[in-house]
Amino acid sequence: MSCSRILPLILALLLSGICSAADPGLDKIGSLGVQLIYATDGDATLAGEHTKPLEADKISALQGLPDLKFKNYRFLGGDTKPILRGYENWATPLKPSKEILVNFEPRKKLDGDRFQMLLEYWQGGRKILTTDPVLTKGKSLYLLGPKWRKGRLILEVKILELI
Repeated sequence: MSCSRILPLILALLLSGICSAADPGLDKIGSLGVQLIYATDGDATLAGEHTKPLEADKISALQGLPDLKFKNYRFLGGDTKPILRGYENWATPLKPSKEILVNFEPRKKLDGDRFQMLLEYWQGGRKILTTDPVLTKGKSLYLLGPKWRKGRLILEVKILELI
């Protein structure tokens, strides 16, 4: 066999091995839930006709926090996405709209069920908020968002599972 035939064969075998190597950064290490809530002291119907009532336990949790205490709450939407070991991921709580996005990436695994995460809240193609909180599996983090339709948007972020 000539060198001109062997070289492409060897190159093809080497490239197939490189391409099939798994990227450990794409390993799923958990899942993150993101929910978008509309809060107002006025008329909750301004949130739109496709909203849903918020569960009583969430209303109690929100009203227990002074900055998040409002008379009316509506559920706007939610999304669950995998937490990847080495890459960022995006949640879209107002599917199919990409008007509001949450970018998240794990920074550091801490003791027990805790992770430090990088969170970015995007609205209308602009980054509104960046934070790097420590999240605990099963515990909600509430972030007060911008004014919207005579009320405020509240973002709930929670680690749902860790692998």
